[in-house]
Formats: sequence, C-alpha cells, structure tokens
Amino acid sequence: MKNTVKNSRLLSAVSALLVVACMLAMTVCAFAEAPASSESFVMEYPEDMQALGFTEPLVLDSVPQRIVCLSTAPVLALYEMGANLVGIPTSRVVTWPEDLVAATEPVQFSAMSSSDFDYECIVELEADLVLVGSSSTEVGEQIESLGIPVYYVFAGHTVSYDNIKAQTEALVKAFSLDEASTAKGEEIMGRFTALEDRLASVQPTYADKKAMVLQSSDTANHYIQTERGTLASMAAMMGFENVYENEASSMTKLDFEQALDYNPDLVLCVGSGTAQEHQALMEQAYSENEAYWNSIDAIKNGDVIYLPVEFCSTAGIHVVDSINTLIDCIEAFYAEK
Repeated sequence: MKNTVKNSRLLSAVSALLVVACMLAMTVCAFAEAPASSESFVMEYPEDMQALGFTEPLVLDSVPQRIVCLSTAPVLALYEMGANLVGIPTSRVVTWPEDLVAATEPVQFSAMSSSDFDYECIVELEADLVLVGSSSTEVGEQIESLGIPVYYVFAGHTVSYDNIKAQTEALVKAFSLDEASTAKGEEIMGRFTALEDRLASVQPTYADKKAMVLQSSDTANHYIQTERGTLASMAAMMGFENVYENEASSMTKLDFEQALDYNPDLVLCVGSGTAQEHQALMEQAYSENEAYWNSIDAIKNGDVIYLPVEFCSTAGIHVVDSINTLIDCIEAFYAEK
C-alpha cells in the first residue's frame, strides 16, 4: 500500500513537471516564431532619401500592424513581404492583386492636390504607420501631428530604377522579420539582379540604335522624353541612345521642326489606355498630318512600338516586370523584321 501511494505521488510530480516543461517550451517557441513586442522596429532610409534630408531612421516600439500607403511606390513590396496593409492608393499604372484590394480600403490621394486630402480616413483606418511620398512632406507632418508615425519614400511621376531598387532594399530589410519573410525579401531583390543580368546581355544588340520616345495625350499634344523619362530610361538601360537630350526635364513638348532631324531607328509611343488604344490614337494623328509624320522615316516605315499606360510612370517593384516586358516587345519586333 505504501509503495502504491509513493508511486502515485511520484507519477503526480512527474506529470506536473511535464506540464511545466511543455508550457515553457510553448513559450519559448512563441517567442522564437514572432518578434517580441518589446523589440523596436526600425526603418532606415536609403542614400538617395538621405540626400533629400531624410537622415534619421524611423524607430517604432513594435512591428506596425495597420499600414497605409499614400504612394504607389512601396505597395507591392510591402504586400509581398507580408506587411499588413489596410489602405492603398488607387493606381492607373498597375492593377493591384485581387486579395490586396479585398483586404484594404482605397485611399484617394494626389500629391498635386494634397490640400484637399481627407486626413480623417487615416484616423478611421486606425493606421499605426503611413508611407508618404517625399514630395508631400506637409501631408506627412500633418499626419504626424495626429500621433501617427510617417515613413517617406522616393515618389513622383518619374522615379528612377536605382531609386526604386534602393527603396525596395530598405523596405525588405525592415520587414524581414522571420525566416519566411527573409526568404521572400531575398527573392524580391533577386529579381533586380536577374533583370540586370538580362539587360547586360541585350545592351550590345541595341548600342548602335537611336530611339525617340513620344508620350501623347491626344492627337495634337505630343511630348518627347529625355533619358530621365520613365520609358526612355528603360530604353537607355537596354542600350538605346535617346535622340533628345535635356538635363532640366524628363519630358518636354515635341518641337515638330527639330524632330525632323532626329532620325531615330525606333519610335516608342506611350499614352493613356492600352497599347491598342494608343496605337489607334497615334494612327489618327498620323492621318491628320500625314505629310509631316511620313517625313520621319521610322514612322513612315512602321518602326514604331506602342505601349500601354503602365510605361508612363513607375509603381515600385512593378518596374522589373515593365522592363522585362519592354525587352520582350522589342526583341519580338526585331525578330519579325
């Protein structure tokens, strides 16, 4: 009987120890799987943003759980990194993933009319982090006055590939919170590397060719892009020489008389709508002034590629897809000639 009691007590003690051990193991695992709330969350600025005066990193007490973007630039990188987005801007350049649209609220914001911005929507979304374009510091300061942290991103009508890559790297670094997100971040940055390898391979093919990049809003208003323009910069990365130089601007009104001297090998045309819609618009423009447009041999001979609205401006990491698409289009065009 005494042995039975002793055995019973021993079993109870062992069971209790096992329960405690399991609880401790679960606690350790919980801490290992998720960032501790007591750890700070840091978002550093890339060098190009530091050059604009954004030198101090944003430091938060914990990982933000309700993020709002007022710029299209960081949306896709944050989405792929698993950040919890609750508000994103509308975009005519890129179509957001369906599940992202379903999980977020559209935020109507324009840097051109920021004075009309409804700050109440940020409050209603209970945002604990807002990403704002670098040209909209007044908006960012107003949001900060509401007690909501703000992180600025390089944004504008034309944002260079290098700016996008550097900004993406900063976002990836901040949101690499566990093994899965770290792997995703490496995969995202790997796309830039793969694109750069592809660009290096095609540059010798186009190094002796000149391109003219036209951006048109209707049949009468045509603009020519410099290498600072979105589409023209992509063509330059492929090795094309731009027929027009102007360091003061990314795009300027087409000088019809001057354009007769450009003699491009290829004309890239971009505007609103799809490639087919823009081609129809430009063909109407050609028909309205046939003598002039036929004076440009590339247009007369059909050495023209029409591109959709996504090539008018950039939307963060989507630039990698856009450049790959441009390479595909140009390779296919010359393959058929």
